[in-house]
Amino acid sequence: MKNEYFVRILHEFFEQDHGAAVVLSGDQVFLRTLRSAVHRVAGSKRHCLFAVGGRRAAARQVERLVAGKVPVLVFVERMVNETPSTDFIMVLRKRYPNMRIIVLAQEIERDVIAYFMELGVANVICKPVSMNNVIEKMAFSLQPPGQLGRLLDEGRARLEAGDFEQAMGLVEKILSLKPGSPAGLMLQGDIHLAQDRREDALDAYLAAHHSSEMYIEPIKRLAHAFQGLDDEKALEYLKKLDFISPLNPDRKADIGKAYLQRRDLENAEEYFDQSLRVLGREAGSLVSIMAEQIAEAASKVAPGMAEKYLRTVIESRGDDLDHSDLHTFNRLGMALRSQGKWREAVENYRQALEISPDDEALHYNMALAFQDGRDSGSALDSLRRALDIYPNLPRMGDMVALNMGNINMDAGHTEQARDYYQMALEMNPGNRRAKKELEKALRALRG
Repeated sequence: MKNEYFVRILHEFFEQDHGAAVVLSGDQVFLRTLRSAVHRVAGSKRHCLFAVGGRRAAARQVERLVAGKVPVLVFVERMVNETPSTDFIMVLRKRYPNMRIIVLAQEIERDVIAYFMELGVANVICKPVSMNNVIEKMAFSLQPPGQLGRLLDEGRARLEAGDFEQAMGLVEKILSLKPGSPAGLMLQGDIHLAQDRREDALDAYLAAHHSSEMYIEPIKRLAHAFQGLDDEKALEYLKKLDFISPLNPDRKADIGKAYLQRRDLENAEEYFDQSLRVLGREAGSLVSIMAEQIAEAASKVAPGMAEKYLRTVIESRGDDLDHSDLHTFNRLGMALRSQGKWREAVENYRQALEISPDDEALHYNMALAFQDGRDSGSALDSLRRALDIYPNLPRMGDMVALNMGNINMDAGHTEQARDYYQMALEMNPGNRRAKKELEKALRALRG
């Protein structure tokens, strides 16, 4: 009877709902098993299975089906062309949040399964696999929600609509049907949080956590709810999440940021490094994005740390550096200058100028780096190149005009310095530094 129920779910998906499956796999044995399950057992006579060999082909096929309003189930090999498919799964889930995905693997560790569940993967199939197991896994991934699931969906919809009273009424029904339901208690906590009743929300989340110690969602809610209220507790729950599911790079970065806020740079760097190592193994194409986010978090607190991760961004790009990377070079230059490393900043800007020789911002920033090193001649040369490219550069802001005045003043060009200081004050009469430097320039001109 149970098997008949599973087969009926598949038949309804492929025949009545006109669903389709995209299979990113070259495993012919599995593909034969899947075809038999869908066509012979579930009785589908439609062309509804699309086997593809690469990520791009899979993405295009999913896009075509979704555009045609076709319900889609995706099978993805854990390893595609000897590299993890995690980045593909992450991008797919981000673009299609309700997409049902089943991961295929020869063998898989518990930590990897935990991370896939966090990403929203519907199921994991370990091969070799029997036809009955394939049918069961597909059915579990496709089956419609039961009474509790329907109540939870309706409760979430009511919460999103701001109908807190109706949403709480549905929570009471859920908890009467299943006392101590972690999902029901989490919804209760979400409703309290939306009403700014944080203490009540925390009580509900804690009850959900105690109802199922290893269920990860209540712990996520607790970590979020404690942020800004009890950062020590928030960090405690973040670390508990990391213990249960240690392959989540975003969470490791969040733990690093929490330590950064406490000025614990050693632990912050340790977790940031772990985040990039995990991401490098699981989703290498996303390393530069994460490293840039870490650098942004560290820039004001620890410029040396920001420098390290900005270099990681540039190194991860390899030979593919282009104009889109200039922002990173400029940020790295600022991080180096803030540490007094003006020579390294100059070299950084020279590397960037190989990509974009006519970028006035790079020449301007190089001028500032030379000025840091008291090389007034080179600073003036770089500034003049910037002005040749974009003559209106001093009009970009009062601080730009002020810096240009300082470079000219240091190089002995007092009249030009005076003009830039006056320009800075025209744009911002309240700029005290510009006013002070203008007075010095005027005194020098009077002799």
